[in-house]
Amino acid sequence: MLTASPLPADPAAPPGPETRRPADPRTSLSWHLSGPRRCTGPWAGNARRPCPARAEIGASGTDAQCPACALADRGRQVARDAALGDQGREYRLYLAWFGPGLVKIGLTATDRGRDRLLEQGAITFTMLAAGPYVPVRQAERLTAAAGLARERITAAAKAAAWQALPPPAERAAQVAAAREQVTAGACWPGPVRPLPDAVTDQAGDFGLDREAVGTYREVTGISHGALLAGQVRLVIGRDLLLDTPAGPLLVDMRRVSGWGIRPGGDAAPAGLTLTPRPTSGASDDCQQTLF
Repeated sequence: MLTASPLPADPAAPPGPETRRPADPRTSLSWHLSGPRRCTGPWAGNARRPCPARAEIGASGTDAQCPACALADRGRQVARDAALGDQGREYRLYLAWFGPGLVKIGLTATDRGRDRLLEQGAITFTMLAAGPYVPVRQAERLTAAAGLARERITAAAKAAAWQALPPPAERAAQVAAAREQVTAGACWPGPVRPLPDAVTDQAGDFGLDREAVGTYREVTGISHGALLAGQVRLVIGRDLLLDTPAGPLLVDMRRVSGWGIRPGGDAAPAGLTLTPRPTSGASDDCQQTLF
């Protein structure tokens, strides 16, 4: 499911409540995107609060928050160690695998289950340990500082790996080897406890067990009045791969956040900046709500 705010009939009115829209494979969508693009507001831990200034934000990029709301966002505060995790909430340390050589160390609240791993588009993962936020965060930073896993994998690197994923057994073996390297002789701080050795593969959740992504054009910009339309082929984390009459399009749905949305009818995609992929280049991937 995707969340979006419908465009109010009166442009001076506050945006409508966050709504959920299906984005399952073979679902057709057609959205007319109207500006100005506005800040989506901060995440408070269990709900999103409207931006008090209804601030306009840039039309490009994946960050849909103004600077003030980004500072107030609970997930971002925790991510930059400006706030601690919720009292009494358990956190888990994980290793996420996105492709050969792309192993990330991270943490997520235990009650979120696999949500964080699915949002990131992790192909395979293993849980390492569990405990309160502070010692789990310490273990995460120590692992990254030792060069055993990264704290961040760019969106461009993730997408490039989709082109030629190794078979499941090889993916599991690579995750197991990374886990062994991290846990060998590890002394987890404080009350952190190790978790059983288990590997979970999510390629089937994204449809990557059935088909390769192949070549496509990526939506790298949206303008006022744009139309995003097509049939959903794959949902990989926050990315949708759409089949359109002009060929496959990949869109990071964070780029759509903040735009007003109305049904778009039967017209073809328009008003979008498209970049051929796969190709090398940096990503504007940004850290969003983690917890």
